[in-house]
Amino acid sequence: MASRDVVRIFVCIEIPEEIRNRIESLQNRLRQTGAEVSWTKAANIHLTLKFLGNVAASRLSTVCGAVEEAVQGKSVIPIQVSQTGCFPSPRSPRVLWIGINSRASALQALQTSVQASLARIGFAETARPFEPHLTVGRVKSQRNVGRLVTALVEEGFEAVTFQANEVIVMRSDLRPTGAVYTPQAAIRLFKSAE
Repeated sequence: MASRDVVRIFVCIEIPEEIRNRIESLQNRLRQTGAEVSWTKAANIHLTLKFLGNVAASRLSTVCGAVEEAVQGKSVIPIQVSQTGCFPSPRSPRVLWIGINSRASALQALQTSVQASLARIGFAETARPFEPHLTVGRVKSQRNVGRLVTALVEEGFEAVTFQANEVIVMRSDLRPTGAVYTPQAAIRLFKSAE
């Protein structure tokens, strides 16, 4: 299959600009540690619900339909962004993250629904449990990594909550300057009467 016949796809929730700006400020402070990190562009930071990888372009409308089906009837979700950490551990960090309140059962239910709907059209369910987070950087070497982790923990991230109003089916084109994301579908969440 030619590369133009394949698109790299994931399903996500966008993060509001004011939170991305706070994340960018944190990244700038962490850069001062001298650690070698590939920083995620603030404009590209999002909450991934499901990464599909390479998908035949001809299946894109089917994928969008499956996500729409999964989201149908789901309410707007309050999402709390707080804390900092690293995967797999502070002793051996590879991914730097900001946490999402994982006790949000509505978010877990939404992710489960998206995954199940995509499984029905042939996309394997993720084996690992859903750990919602925002990736802010990937560690490239061990240089100054101790200083980096200490600074990440000390800085932390003051809790802020936003309303997730839609789920996006996103295309990712990898370029030498970094990934370029293009929404393929935006499915609105239901706004419940208060």
